[in-house]
Amino acid sequence: MNIKAIANNINAWGEGIVRRLGGRVLAILFASMILALISVMFTDAWLVELEQQNAQLSQVQRNINGLQELRTSLNLAESAQRGYLLSQRKELVETFNQAIEESRRHIRKIEGLFTSQSVAMRDKQEQGWVIALSAILEAKNVEMKMAISLLQAGKVDEAMQVVKLDQGMIEMARFMQYSQTLLDQQYEAREKLVIKREQTIVITRIALVGTALILLLLVILVIRQLVQEMNSRDHLRQQLIRDCAAYEERISSNSHMMKTLALDYQSDVERARQKLARDLHDELGSILTATKMDISWTIRRVKDSAPDVVEKLEKTMRYLNQGIQFKRQVVQNLHPSIITTIGFWPALKSLIEDMAERNDWELDIILPDGQMQLPETLGLIAYRVVQESLNNASKYAYATKVSVHMVDELDYLKLEIEDNGVGVDLAKTVASTHGLSGIRNRIMAIGGRVDITSAPNQGFHLLAIIPTKLS
Repeated sequence: MNIKAIANNINAWGEGIVRRLGGRVLAILFASMILALISVMFTDAWLVELEQQNAQLSQVQRNINGLQELRTSLNLAESAQRGYLLSQRKELVETFNQAIEESRRHIRKIEGLFTSQSVAMRDKQEQGWVIALSAILEAKNVEMKMAISLLQAGKVDEAMQVVKLDQGMIEMARFMQYSQTLLDQQYEAREKLVIKREQTIVITRIALVGTALILLLLVILVIRQLVQEMNSRDHLRQQLIRDCAAYEERISSNSHMMKTLALDYQSDVERARQKLARDLHDELGSILTATKMDISWTIRRVKDSAPDVVEKLEKTMRYLNQGIQFKRQVVQNLHPSIITTIGFWPALKSLIEDMAERNDWELDIILPDGQMQLPETLGLIAYRVVQESLNNASKYAYATKVSVHMVDELDYLKLEIEDNGVGVDLAKTVASTHGLSGIRNRIMAIGGRVDITSAPNQGFHLLAIIPTKLS
């Protein structure tokens, strides 16, 4: 894969993230992160700069203190020297020596500060002045020792003359000039450092406050964008809820309409079957009965004169009786008139018991209380399911034990039929079996449910849930 393809994949991945997270929010968060990183970097640099400036200010202040203490010590040495020459008190010699030693210590300290790598004002001229101060101090010390030696030798005038020499005064003046110049430079350096530090502090504060304000603004923008997206999603969710409610209402209405249409269709079918059964019973029954009566009359007339014709007519009479019996079976299958005659529950019980007696089954039957009322069409559907299941058990199952359980639960009629017959392979037979398909279609069309369980040599079990009220 070349570099261009990799770049395209990265761009596509980034665009996908932007689409999922929201481009504006992601951009604001990314800008906030970059700004925070930049702010941290600059703040850290400014803090380091402030720390360095504070260190330089401390060093300059130590220089100033050292120079002032050096001037004080040298003045003390000068006063002790003159006091000793005037009063020759030995304790003043000790005071002089202590002042000289203290001055040396201050010079070493100042010289160390000026030669330090952390000093802001490193200059060869300043170092030269420090060396000159050290030389003047040593000259003052030699002068004092010379004056003490002359005094101890009793040469008071010569000792006083050493102190009053112009060279000593000149060296003292140079010392004060150099030290004052160094002090002035240190004061100036301190002033510059203070100004610079204040500027750095102001810049740091402005940067921090500005960064905080910008971050606050970005946070407000993010919150505003999130609130807008939440409001938009809430609006979409509410719209989706309304649409779902409308769709559910429409689906419920359509489902109710389909169930009603299915129930009306089955009612129409049952009415058509009832009409056909009535026509067969009335018209065909009348024809067959009249034919039977005519044949009987003919048999009586020719009984003595034509025995062979009588035999033929009696055979025809038997065929005619079979036709009448078949007509009655067809009429009963088309529309069980017994339901109208004795009621649904007695008719159903009679159907089950007659089938059990005819096939010599061991029967287990549970039916609801006969007071329960079912709509005519639903009763016919339940009757047809039981009739078709028992017909299958009679013709194909070779069963010896059959159970029919029907229970009324809430707004549903639970029908369970089971036999111990040879069973069927549902994967091969359900789709092509008209009876089982008819059972499914009748019940599912009105919103019911059918579960059929069977396998070769494992019997047959049917569970049907029939709604007694259409919702």
